Amino acid sequence: MDHIVVTGASGFVGSALMSHFCKLGIPVQGLSRKSVNGLTTVFNYADLFVPENAILVHLAQSSNTSSLFDSEAVELCRMLSKKKWKHIVYASSAVVYGDAKDYPRSPDEVLEATSDYMRVKLACEQIFSNGGGTSLRFANLYGHGMSENTVLFDILKQVPGEGPLRLRDLKPVRDFLWIEDAVRCIVSACRVMPGGILNGGSGNGIAVGDAAHLALRIAGESDRPVIGTFSGPPSCLKLDFTKTQTVLGWSPEVDLYEGLSSLICMDKNEQ
Repeated sequence: MDHIVVTGASGFVGSALMSHFCKLGIPVQGLSRKSVNGLTTVFNYADLFVPENAILVHLAQSSNTSSLFDSEAVELCRMLSKKKWKHIVYASSAVVYGDAKDYPRSPDEVLEATSDYMRVKLACEQIFSNGGGTSLRFANLYGHGMSENTVLFDILKQVPGEGPLRLRDLKPVRDFLWIEDAVRCIVSACRVMPGGILNGGSGNGIAVGDAAHLALRIAGESDRPVIGTFSGPPSCLKLDFTKTQTVLGWSPEVDLYEGLSSLICMDKNEQ
């Protein structure tokens, strides 16, 4: 594989991706706005020098789904797309589908943005698609080093423990994808360079409350109750990765039971 350039290389996905490329022996340059050992610090991604035959993996974008429209993020994508990359792989989000449908969502659906975050993601996807790039719409990613602003982190920080495991809403159904599976998906997109939009998800949805009960069962604490403090409207988001499997030859390998078991075992070993 050719030289890889990764923006946002210090983040959750970026760190895992950098480690994977290094293990494969693939030349990779990690970029970050933060000063991190082993990475190249940049002040403006728009000023990037493009190595010959380099593939760009663009991860440097806010994951705050409540953020206002970020015109600078869209403009950066436009500027990156004008540079002479061999290919661009953009990490988008399944959030663009919304949560109103109970069937696995397809990348071929026509979507209408209902939030500024969705508008940014869809605008960036369109920019890269126009230039032949690949956008990967990822489900809820989890694993070692995941963000504290996730429901699985909320669950796992209470395991092991005593008394009720408390969450906000138990009913939302979500698709969870292990971080290493997401990394393999990105690597496959770099190899194949298909262009267009693909989903990165497990294909399975699980209610938040059921995910909590699963974590408790793994930890040997099945007797603890799970309590929700809020009951919202129906909410479901799960992905159909059939097209990704066909185009990239990719499918997830780690199910939620295995992934949670790994995280819970790691926490126990660190205590």
